[in-house]
Amino acid sequence: MTDIRIVIGANFGDEGKGLMTDYYAAEAIGQKRTAIVVLSNGGAQRGHTVVTPEGKRHVFHHFGSGTYAGADSYYPEKYIINPMVFMKEYEELWGNGQKTDREIKIYANPGCMVTTPFEMITNQMIEQSRQDARHGSCGIGIWETIVRDGCRLGELLVMNDEQLRNYLEECRSFQKKRLAKKGITQIDDNWQSIIDDPELIGHYISDFKEMSRLIRLSEDGVIMNYDRIIFENGQGLLLDEDRTEFGVHTTPSHTGLKNPAELLKNVFGEVDPGKQEKNGKRTIDTEVCYVTRTYMTRHGAGQFAAECPKEQINPNMTDLTNVPNPYQGTIRYGHLDLEELQDRIQKDFAKETLPEICAGHIAIALTHINEYRMKEQTAAYVSDGEDRNSVKKLLAE
Repeated sequence: MTDIRIVIGANFGDEGKGLMTDYYAAEAIGQKRTAIVVLSNGGAQRGHTVVTPEGKRHVFHHFGSGTYAGADSYYPEKYIINPMVFMKEYEELWGNGQKTDREIKIYANPGCMVTTPFEMITNQMIEQSRQDARHGSCGIGIWETIVRDGCRLGELLVMNDEQLRNYLEECRSFQKKRLAKKGITQIDDNWQSIIDDPELIGHYISDFKEMSRLIRLSEDGVIMNYDRIIFENGQGLLLDEDRTEFGVHTTPSHTGLKNPAELLKNVFGEVDPGKQEKNGKRTIDTEVCYVTRTYMTRHGAGQFAAECPKEQINPNMTDLTNVPNPYQGTIRYGHLDLEELQDRIQKDFAKETLPEICAGHIAIALTHINEYRMKEQTAAYVSDGEDRNSVKKLLAE
């Protein structure tokens, strides 16, 4: 029987989406059911942490956070692929002879955008040039990939090495124009040596070719082959591209229910799964899980009304994933307003329409409970979480 789980960050990201994706995947695999994780927005800037019961830890960027549990992954058209990050992470997961209990399949839509090193370099140079007015970018090249709007994955896969090289030279030429448009006409020697490195394009082509050997081209319908479909959103509701009140300090994608709902309508609006029936009507159990820490965080620049000193939350807590970096800076902390949390969850859920066959309901996952007033419990999961009193009880002194 098919069911669907949609994992959404309720705040500015870094809420624990990897934890919940791993939970949903492990639950299905433990029941001898198949599972696939759909990376429904963004790209390699996501950083979702999973720690297994055996203590194995990984920050997932380009693979679904259900990978350790045994789930496959799918990159839909709105996911941005980065071959360099893909291969780096692949080596981290399966290099040096590391094996899994089963072959992990990676599917990718031929319409995916693909990042080159020149978008990453441009992103980092522009962000550095902003100095104190930085946007809070991760430096992975997401926005620059969208601006260039180049060849899609399916187009690149049919190119030979010479055609790929010519395409990448065009990307390098575009980069120069893009930097000049942003007022960067003088490039320091360090950046110039990286841009002109004769091996840069060759290394990228090698990564791209190896990645193409490991992925399988597929349309959205591939998810129909699985018992559990898990959507793993990147970032959080407050970073959605439509949150104009935060100006430039958002992400260029939809971070809520919108992308999963559209993909499900594309798949289940046309295909009759014929598996579940309820009161004479076919339905698929669909749970939309909004994830939040017991406090707020924001890793990057921008408005943060709830911000407070870390000491007001817990002076002793550490975050091994969100370490300071040259582009986002240091993670920031703030108090969680339950009324506002509930409001944005309900608004996101209400404004999107799932296919009629998907009987959707809300769940809330609370993480980092042990860091809030030193509680022993680390995480909690409240299904049908429209009732904020359940959350209040978990946070009560």
